Amino acid sequence: MSMRLFQTTQCQQRPFTHKNTFMLCRFFALSLLSCNALAYAETTENKSPLTKPLTSFKEVKKRVFSDPYPALPQYKVSRKYFDVDGKNLLLSHAKRTLSSNANFIELGTKHKLLQANGICFAGTWKMNNSSPYSGLFQARTNVPIIVRASVSLSGTKQRDKRAFGMAIKLFPNDQSTVTENIFLMHSLGGTKTQHVANLPLTNEPALGELPPFSQLLTAYRLESDLEEADKGVSGEKANARFRPVSHLAEVVLPNNDKAKSVTQGPYWLKASLKPDTPLVNKDDFRDELALQHYPNKTLSWVLSAANFRDVGIDKAQWQEIGEITLTESVVSLTCDTSLHFNHPAIK
Repeated sequence: MSMRLFQTTQCQQRPFTHKNTFMLCRFFALSLLSCNALAYAETTENKSPLTKPLTSFKEVKKRVFSDPYPALPQYKVSRKYFDVDGKNLLLSHAKRTLSSNANFIELGTKHKLLQANGICFAGTWKMNNSSPYSGLFQARTNVPIIVRASVSLSGTKQRDKRAFGMAIKLFPNDQSTVTENIFLMHSLGGTKTQHVANLPLTNEPALGELPPFSQLLTAYRLESDLEEADKGVSGEKANARFRPVSHLAEVVLPNNDKAKSVTQGPYWLKASLKPDTPLVNKDDFRDELALQHYPNKTLSWVLSAANFRDVGIDKAQWQEIGEITLTESVVSLTCDTSLHFNHPAIK
């Protein structure tokens, strides 16, 4: 077995100080590039001409909340699902996912190949503070979002190493089906922790710990195929440790008379649980994050942004710019098997 260390691009020089990195450097891409790795095609629905069409956000929310599970499923992430009849499903579907802008896709099997177990939310993305950034980072921006929180591999309980992250879908224009997507994560290999809500999430997460021993071969296979898929989109700039957020700065909001003439976005973005939020002790992260357990049935993360520095994200100069607030939650079949987040390429 070839065990390669990932080499970051020149603009992201960050020394490796951890032992046993194995393929952790790839794990962010594993989570990002294949949380919808079984994509086939965008589904469509027949709409009655007598029914007033819903806005894009309301339509997506309606579908995500339409089929809650009666009990939490426990889908297993395993390399035995990666190939069928000699076809490399992981690679082909990862490529398809990277190229699809659909909000929903159809699965060809029971569950996702990665990030199989999740919980979905509806909420808002609000920029509270002035900053040098444009587009969806600009002050007074307030748009609806759909969020899916998940863990990379099979373990969802407190005893498991959980590589926890969130995919965020923003709706800049209610009359358009075009959405913007970003991904934030705590650590590449995961960690054992009592809570996940208070784990800070970034678009260039820490290495974390090694995956469980029983999952090492699965992780190696993911590392190999998903790196190939990423290179097909990002080319030489492909970087498994980093997912851009700067594309949000290019969005021109409807009726925004004060749009900045120069497009500028942050290099790094961080989400931190809002101070004084009570923590909920539940074994499964989906139970922990269910909003009925929190005051006013609401959870908020503070958003901070930073520009690139050669010294790396650990010494970034953070500026608080806004927050995401989640007001409704569901664990549903659509959330786990149909909701799709497009993966931005590194330009």
